[in-house]
Amino acid sequence: MKLNLIKYFIHHTSFCKRSNLLKIRFFIGLFVLIITCGMPAMNFASESKEYEARFKKLSNELRCPTCQGLSVKDSEAGFSTSIKGKIRELMKQGKSDEEIMAYFVERYGEWILRAPPVSGFNMVLWVLPGAAIVTGLLWVLYRSKNWVEKPRKEMTRLTPEEEQKIMDDIGRFEKS
Repeated sequence: MKLNLIKYFIHHTSFCKRSNLLKIRFFIGLFVLIITCGMPAMNFASESKEYEARFKKLSNELRCPTCQGLSVKDSEAGFSTSIKGKIRELMKQGKSDEEIMAYFVERYGEWILRAPPVSGFNMVLWVLPGAAIVTGLLWVLYRSKNWVEKPRKEMTRLTPEEEQKIMDDIGRFEKS
């Protein structure tokens, strides 16, 4: 009786059924697949913080060619993704920040830079807004002097006839 109970238990437990063994194999295979596919992402995420900070700085200084006013760092456009990949590739080749920026300026022109360099004609772009603000403030200051009422000369005294006329008017007013 005891032997039949053990055979029954072994035969009817859910662990030993063939369908459950297939499920276990499936989940083990899925786990292995997820781990192997995630390895490049883990390797990518394990790069040094200095490397990531440098990458963010460089990608923030470049303008996305597809998007209006966004940096490559903030854009998810396909073109920006390829530029980000190229930045990483050039960084892995050991290029300096200046060499990487020069690569993109050579390829796309100065337009690719979010902030134009402070030299040559671009100096006007940096100086003009400040000069316009200072000029506007000086103009407002100059014009505001005309808005303030200027003090007049001392009032002239009334003549005795004018004083008598005012006194007569006050007297008539008080009687009425």
